[in-house]
Amino acid sequence: MKKIIIILLISNNLLAQDVLTESFGSENLETLNYSFSKKDLTKIEENKTQIAWGSNPRNNRFGVNINMGSPTFVLSASLDYFITSSVNIEAGAGFVGAFGGMKYHFFGSKNTANWTPYLGLFIARNLTDFDIFGSSSGDDWNTNLYFPVGIQYISKYGFTFGAELAGRILVPELAAALFPFWGAIKFGYHFKTY
Repeated sequence: MKKIIIILLISNNLLAQDVLTESFGSENLETLNYSFSKKDLTKIEENKTQIAWGSNPRNNRFGVNINMGSPTFVLSASLDYFITSSVNIEAGAGFVGAFGGMKYHFFGSKNTANWTPYLGLFIARNLTDFDIFGSSSGDDWNTNLYFPVGIQYISKYGFTFGAELAGRILVPELAAALFPFWGAIKFGYHFKTY
């Protein structure tokens, strides 16, 4: 039985080789086998990267943003970067402080999702809430954790818009801040990096 199977496999292979030779000719078949150059292989690698990210709007990994609200209360600018299509890191500074942290986009890996809800964790260093309104000496700073829940839109051209609500907790006391709930509206642009 094994001999019959081996004979069938060999004959099938020879038949396939004859069909290829008749279709392409013996010289063309060898050319077909050796026609890839280094340039072609480089293009294949580039295509693999593009296929891995597909047409995902988060292909535009590096972004700049203007934030109204945010962990620094009033107005800030920030830079962000998509480590993966779902994980985004961000750092920024504003009139009354600086912040940095990470967001997780729940539908970030979907190539067709321009809108993605996210959850984040940031640490911010700000003037105390009273200092913002000028009721103290101005040299008191606090550190707080900022937990945003929001939604972000990224167009295929890189324009971004986001809105979020957030909870704030003062780090040393682990107590609610003067404004325990906050939020932000964000506008920005993400640059293609591949």
